[in-house]
Amino acid sequence: MSLATALALLALLLSVFAILAVGAVYARLRIMEQTVLKPGNARLDDEVREVPQALRPAKGQDGTLVLMLDANCSICQGVWSAAAAAPPATTRVVAVFSHADSAQKFDGPVEKLADPELWTALYEGYTPCVYAVDAAGQVTDRRFVYADTDLPALFAELFPSLSTSGSSHAS
Repeated sequence: MSLATALALLALLLSVFAILAVGAVYARLRIMEQTVLKPGNARLDDEVREVPQALRPAKGQDGTLVLMLDANCSICQGVWSAAAAAPPATTRVVAVFSHADSAQKFDGPVEKLADPELWTALYEGYTPCVYAVDAAGQVTDRRFVYADTDLPALFAELFPSLSTSGSSHAS
């Protein structure tokens, strides 16, 4: 076998390996995407289903809207502002921070909890994240918030009592 043939076979082998690796990564990303887009999916067996007592709604409230926020997050201030503008009605709105320094950078009427244990119990590696908790303390929905997310519509979808029907931003 000549040197040129050996190099050609080696290049072919590397190309096949690269194609298989890209295919495997693509398949893994598709599985992750399906998991994120379907919060109730059976693949999320390790997902938090029940929140700690500190995040449960008070008597007479329909649930808790939990905001996972971080001071270093560029979108979190917008989520905070949208939550502060939403009339709470019968829904408790709580922002959870990993430490007190982050919480101090947010001002307004939304309840703040700076608790590393609560943060660790709910954090999924991305902020901001919004959790809907029912009256029994069970997580009913979890959504990641992106720069183009319509926050008033998201809040109203999770809890109709947070609807801002007079807002031009709500759909």
